Formats: sequence, structure tokens, C-alpha cells
Amino acid sequence: MRRRPAWLLRPFQQLKARASDWIEHHGTMALWLRVLRLGLFQFGMGLTLAPITGTLNRVLIDGLRIPAVLVGLLIAIHYFVSPVRALIGFKSDQSRARGRWRTPYIVLGAILTFGGLNTAGFSLVLLGGKGMLPFVPALIICLLIFLAYGIGVNIVETAYLALVSDLTPPKERGRVLAVLWMMLVLGTIVSSILLGGLLVNYSDEKLISILQTSALLFLVFTVASLWRQERLRSDGRVVGYHAEEIRVRMSLRQSVTLLLRQPILRRLFAILFLGTAAFASHDVLLEPYGGQVLKLSVSDTTRLTSLWGLAMLVAIPAAGWLLWRGFSPVLPILMGCAVGALGFLVISIASDAALATAFRSGVWLMGMGRGLFIVGSVALVMALTDREHAGLFLGLWGVMQSLAQGVGVVGGGLVRDIAEARTGNVVVGYTAVYGIALLSLIAALLLLVTLRLARLRPEAIESPWQGLQDIPADQILY
Repeated sequence: MRRRPAWLLRPFQQLKARASDWIEHHGTMALWLRVLRLGLFQFGMGLTLAPITGTLNRVLIDGLRIPAVLVGLLIAIHYFVSPVRALIGFKSDQSRARGRWRTPYIVLGAILTFGGLNTAGFSLVLLGGKGMLPFVPALIICLLIFLAYGIGVNIVETAYLALVSDLTPPKERGRVLAVLWMMLVLGTIVSSILLGGLLVNYSDEKLISILQTSALLFLVFTVASLWRQERLRSDGRVVGYHAEEIRVRMSLRQSVTLLLRQPILRRLFAILFLGTAAFASHDVLLEPYGGQVLKLSVSDTTRLTSLWGLAMLVAIPAAGWLLWRGFSPVLPILMGCAVGALGFLVISIASDAALATAFRSGVWLMGMGRGLFIVGSVALVMALTDREHAGLFLGLWGVMQSLAQGVGVVGGGLVRDIAEARTGNVVVGYTAVYGIALLSLIAALLLLVTLRLARLRPEAIESPWQGLQDIPADQILY
């Protein structure tokens, strides 16, 4: 084989040398360019959320008249399999501690997520009576599809966040995770805006095509984000920022035992569970409410996700600013409960097509409330635990968050179905859910006040974003 002339390779060698020199002298800029590439994964994940957790459930409930509790179960099933995060995190940490790759776990999770997204749209065919199967077998197949998607999301998010922790300096890790959260929200906003335009003339076939396209985009962004991020040193070990050995997490039984020994944390987790479930109760009902009660088109209800995402985008840094200013983490939680309760109240009142603008205002308030509540909750758990147990309690917070959201989603659908069946009025079905959520947030607010934590300051937290690597990022949005 003939060798290429040296003059052909010289420009590329010079370019490589200049790039290496630039990176050496601009380490901070190089880090953030790498972070932005890592963020492509979160952006791609965000692109998938609007069609599967917004548009699809609206069509199933409003268009196909599938009971909301069943749709809620499909959407929420990934919450109930969230304990798989503990297993994957444990195995991934063991591999990483031995200098091995985390990437195989990400690949496995990405494949399952892609498969679930790619086939989720066929639930319209299976549950709509257009297929050859009776309803029950069709529902079982749909449950398996969403189960694969849920397991995939749990695996890929856990391994991805652990990889980010490996690849970023400890002092920058909090800010890096905050940027990645924002990219997740941004992806959801972009997705909902695009969907609103694409679905002006709605058809099931078009939604199936969009879901499959979002699955493909997720895969492309995942590869672009993570390609060659894990690199090997000359001794064969993976390059990372960990100077010490990686601490393998405690078992779930040990974790729960340690938690139960802390009375104030038991009460706090119960309060946060109540608030989280209240916020999650509208997840599968927001778009159907807009369609069935306010007579909004599929395109219009899809755009609600962008409005809600923008509110989250404002609330998350606002909560961070309060913490930076030295306020107690209880403050954003209290504000989140109050603002969220007001949002549910506005939505309950806006039960007529003429009140669509007020309805959108309520959606904005709910997004603001949820953003404030989540950031405050993370900071409060961090402030109440010593550094040796911060990761443990944040991990337990993640499991609690998942279960609370699952209970909220399924419970919201169940209450809606029961209330509508008893009264024969679809509006009462929805307002019953929103009324219970409103009262739950007020109860959480009052119970939190009784803990007398208002004077607590987050001195133990170096940054309001510290510990975000232990939080399942997809739980911010759905």
C-alpha cells in the first residue's frame, strides 16, 4: 500500500497541534464545550418527552376514550421500575471502580429507550380497535412496550449521570448538571413547539411517524453526545476526575434502615412525597383537559408543554438564586407549594372554552411551582444530611420521587375516571383531581411549617446545584 505524501497530512497535523495548544491554554472553555456535547444527550431526551408524555396520552384519553387510569399506568410505569436505577448504579460503580467502561450500560439503556419510543405509537392502533387483537391482549402488549421504555430510561439516565460525574471536575460538577438540566428542558420546549406546527392537521399516522422520528433523533443525539467520551489511559484504565476510589453505594436495606433512624427525615420525606404526588397528578390529564373541556386542538394542547417548560426554565434558576443569596431551602419549597396550589386553582376555575387564556396562566403557575419545589427539595435534603450520607439520601430521594410521581399519575387518572363515572360530567372528573392536588399542596405547606425548618441555612451546600448527579434528571419534567 502506498503511503500518503507528507504534505497532504501536514495541514491536518498542524490543525491538531493548534487545537491541542488551544485546549491547553483554554481549559475552562474546552470543559464547557465538552459539557455542551454531553448535553446533546439531554436535549435529545427532551425532544422525546412532548410526544410520548403529552400528545400521545391526550389522544388516547380524548380521542380513543381509553380510561385515564390505564393511560396513566402506561405513562407512569417507568416510575415504578425506578429501583432498577439502584442495581444499574451499583453495577456501573463497581465497573468504574475497576477502571472499566460505563458506556455499555448507556448503550443497553439507549437501545431499550429507542425500542420503546419507536413502538409506543402503535398503542394508537392496538388500543383503538384497529388491530386484530382484543383490548386486554392489546393492553398487555402496550404495557410491555412502555415497560421496555421505562427500564431503558432508568438505565440510560443513571449511567449517563454517573459518566458525567466521572468526566467533570468536582468543583464544577454542580454547575455542569444545572446546564444539563436546562438542556433537557430546552429540548422539551423545542419539541412541543415543533409538534404544535406539525400536528395542525392531526392524524394517528402522523403522530406515529413523529414518535419514530423522535426515537431516531434521540439515538443520533446520544451517539453524538457520548462518542469517545470515555477514554483509556496507557495502563488500560478509564480516564476520569476521581482522585479517590469510587464509593460503592450501600444496599437498599441498609439505606432504608439508616433513613428510618432519622425522625425529621422520615417526616420530611412524607411531606415531599405528598407534594410531588400532587404536582404529578396532572401529568396525563393536562392535554386531555384542554381537549375535552376547553375544546383545544391537538396542536394547541401540545404547545402547552412548551409553556410549562418555559415556566420550569424560569423557576429552576430563580430557586438557585434564592439559595445563593443565603435563604433557607424551605423558602423555595413553600413558594413552590403556594404557586402550584394557585395554578391548580386557576385551572379548576378555567373550565370553559372562553377561559383558555386563564387556563394557560394556570399551566405557567404549575410549572413555576414545580421548578421551585424540586430545587428546594434537593437543597433541603442536602442541608439535613452530612456529606458522607448526601449521596445516599439523594438516592433515596430519587426513589421516593419516582414512586410519588407514579402514585400521582395513576391516582390522578383513577380519581378522574371515578368522578366522571359517578357524576356523568367530564369537567367534574378533572376538577376533582385538581382540587385534591390543591389541598395536598396546602397540606404539604402547612406540615412543612410545623417542622420549624425555616431558619435552616444551606451552609453545608457548596452550591445549590451540588448533588444533582444523584437526581434522575427526567423526573424534572414528567
